[in-house]
Amino acid sequence: MNTIVHTTQQIYRQLINAASRPGHVEIITEDVKNYTGFSNAALLTAMTLFDNEISFYSADKTMRQELKVLTGGLPNKDYSSADFLVTKEADLKAEYFKEVMKGVLISPEKSATLLIDIESIGKGQAYRLSGPGIKESTDIQLSFPSSWFALRNEVCKEFPLGIDLILTDKENNTVVIPRTTKVEVL
Repeated sequence: MNTIVHTTQQIYRQLINAASRPGHVEIITEDVKNYTGFSNAALLTAMTLFDNEISFYSADKTMRQELKVLTGGLPNKDYSSADFLVTKEADLKAEYFKEVMKGVLISPEKSATLLIDIESIGKGQAYRLSGPGIKESTDIQLSFPSSWFALRNEVCKEFPLGIDLILTDKENNTVVIPRTTKVEVL
């Protein structure tokens, strides 16, 4: 019998693996009743990471309601003070990178994580990732415009401050790009 606890434990292990090896693609194959327009990977990732002590922002009303019910997370009307932002690539705004919590030197962990459901991981623009968890460098293709990475890189230039990205796609692929990872366009 596979309960939601077993499911989220498995996904948590996959997310830890992806976060410790930026650019590594994890496929989240667990099944979930998904009433949103987001991928199962996006919904399951949020279900795994959210609890009743975090706040999240999503402009998508259905996703906001699902996450509130499934996780007990606190929907936030203000993206600039939310712990997590959950969005589709098509709904992404520059403000989501510029005006979110980036941490402060005494508490760099008080920063936002952007969970973005994109069109494709494995197809599109090629990027080279380097930094902690990557031996020398690793290349990845994403259908994610380089202009968004330019904004993300600007926000993350003053380590330990910055934001983390979790990218999912419709094939339930998941990639974690921590603030410590350098991203270059190839």
